[in-house]
Amino acid sequence: MKSLWERPLEELAGLSYPCSCGRVHQVGIQSISVGSGCIQKLPAVLQKLGARQVFLLADSFTHQAAGRQVEALLQGAGLPYHTRLFQTQTPLVPNEYALGSALAAMRDGDNLLLAVGSGTLNDLTKYLSARTGVPYVIAATAPSMDGYASTVAPLILDGVKTTLPAVYPAAIVADTDILKEAPMPMLTAGFGDILGKFTALRDWQLSRVLLGEYYCQEAAALMERAVERCAQNAQGLAQRDPQAVEAVTQALILSGVAMGMVGNSRPASGAEHYMAHYWEMDALARGEEHPLHGNAVGAAAVLSASLYQLAADQLPPGFPLPDKQRLLSLLKQAGGCASPKDLGIRRELCLESLLHAMELRDRFTILRLLAGKGLLTACAIELVNQFYNS
Repeated sequence: MKSLWERPLEELAGLSYPCSCGRVHQVGIQSISVGSGCIQKLPAVLQKLGARQVFLLADSFTHQAAGRQVEALLQGAGLPYHTRLFQTQTPLVPNEYALGSALAAMRDGDNLLLAVGSGTLNDLTKYLSARTGVPYVIAATAPSMDGYASTVAPLILDGVKTTLPAVYPAAIVADTDILKEAPMPMLTAGFGDILGKFTALRDWQLSRVLLGEYYCQEAAALMERAVERCAQNAQGLAQRDPQAVEAVTQALILSGVAMGMVGNSRPASGAEHYMAHYWEMDALARGEEHPLHGNAVGAAAVLSASLYQLAADQLPPGFPLPDKQRLLSLLKQAGGCASPKDLGIRRELCLESLLHAMELRDRFTILRLLAGKGLLTACAIELVNQFYNS
């Protein structure tokens, strides 16, 4: 039997896999399509899922990017639908208002939800699907984050980034002809989110070694393979090369699949994500725009890798360190941002996040290791001086 990491992405749809970790991993996604022109398959995908009345969700940006085309495809196939179009001049926030607005727009008879978008619309629709029991499909418009295939929905509730249990999409359709036209910050955001796995996987491994936390080597290998494929296409992403865009998109979907397999976000999220969430919550509290999540994750991954270097003598013998210099090089090749300072994160906010981001979730990471040894404050000050005094 082929291992997880030996299987092409499309083969993972609907998979039931008895793993060497002792668990049987289930992938509840019925269909995954990534490639040039695959948006044309969308009506057939929806019909196969038994669509009778489709509730389409989009915002001003995603409607222009792909929503009109999707509506034309549904009309051409004779599929009844109605659209909740969020009229926005700034990025949609996945908060109580957006969720309630979407719920209020649902109609009797809606038996399939269709999100046309990326992070926020996917998260809103995913959670709506979980709460109503109506399955959903995502037509991706940007390779900007790894939540397409995950079973959790990060929402902003009372101003706090909160990750809630949700469901797999019934299908994912990711047309690279659409994705490669996304704004460049969204392309680099997806790449940054993937590079964050370098440090997230080390945090998971560290917790396994020190605390005996459950760890799946095959899920970790699946994620590492996806990260490496992205790394090989870093320069192409800056040129919107279709192969590079496809590599990032597949890696983002694989990340979500890996999270669903193990039942939590460990394969994809560690200290770097908590710092990125901390920055985002601060901006929301101030009513300010914040960097795209993946771009923040990429810069925070450099901070996390730097912490590992500072903590090298506190780690178990032979523990592999994330390669900080490689992270810096890959982010620069792809046109991303490798420094919290260059990302626009204030010095004092960076220090606060290093000291307090671990409080967002009770999970062991390099931050908790250093805090437990009484070293976090000194390491945080050293890092902030290193990044902001240069």
